[in-house]
Amino acid sequence: MIVNASCPISGDQRDNNAVRVVAGFTLLLALAAITIALTVGPGWAAGLSGLLALDFIIRAFLRPRFSPLATAARVLVNALKWEKQPVDAAPKVFAARIGVVFTATATVLFALGLTVPGVAVSGLLVVFALLESALSFCAGCWLYSLLPRSVGNILAHQF
Repeated sequence: MIVNASCPISGDQRDNNAVRVVAGFTLLLALAAITIALTVGPGWAAGLSGLLALDFIIRAFLRPRFSPLATAARVLVNALKWEKQPVDAAPKVFAARIGVVFTATATVLFALGLTVPGVAVSGLLVVFALLESALSFCAGCWLYSLLPRSVGNILAHQF
């Protein structure tokens, strides 16, 4: 395996197929939050965004095995008998931490009744989740690869 020396790595692995399925679930939940915000009200969207934020927190700061979305993705990938595609975990952890920022921000905006800004932040999450799920392009991972190794290691460190 060729490793880009400028890209910090952890040595821990994730299954890229499961990651892409989680991104698909994220896409659907973020679209649902936007739809709810625009039709029912931002309060309900805050609840859904908050649940998504909790899942991102679990994946970003704990372990994916504790995440409901990651667990569902692993079950689906195993049921479909997709071959594992290992990828380094550090960029995915960094990307999940960016997801925490997006979902927490959307949750607060929706909770404050700020529908349009909440929809805008959720819309960005939709774009990033679509890129990951459909094209296997992780914008957070790309940003992570641009960081100096020392900074990336700190930002993706597992506690």
